[in-house]
Amino acid sequence: MDLPFRIEKRESFRVVGYLIQTTNQKGEGRKAIPRHWSKIKEAGLEKALLELGDQKPGGVFGINIYNTDIADSRKFEYIIAIASDRDAGGELTEYTVPAMTWAVFPCTQETIGKTEAQAITKWLPKSKYRPLNKGYITGRMRSGAPDIEYYGADGHVEVWVAVREK
Repeated sequence: MDLPFRIEKRESFRVVGYLIQTTNQKGEGRKAIPRHWSKIKEAGLEKALLELGDQKPGGVFGINIYNTDIADSRKFEYIIAIASDRDAGGELTEYTVPAMTWAVFPCTQETIGKTEAQAITKWLPKSKYRPLNKGYITGRMRSGAPDIEYYGADGHVEVWVAVREK
């Protein structure tokens, strides 16, 4: 399978954004995340978030933060965020994306889910990399890093999967 990709090593960076807590149980996360995006867009908060951006990379992130509840590995947090060193006041939450090696897959907003699934189930097993996260099929995550969606300028979209060489 020839998904276009690049391997990118990144230092840690701080983001601020709007956080929700959800779960993989009964597919709730797949419903809660689109509702979260809709709420942010309808309230005009995406524009305000973009104005806080003062760090590279520019653009908006959707970040899945796993293993946030020791008792239930299906629970996770999702933050719609921007790279920023500004104060995370009010409703905003701050999070530091760890320094990591990422397999980065360009895609479109319409193909983001399919691209992520293909990267994890088809590309990774045949590549010289292994994912830092396990449990995608069962929803019971064992995580070494977040999973990231990146939404840049002019409709540029990427899926970032944390990897390590085999």
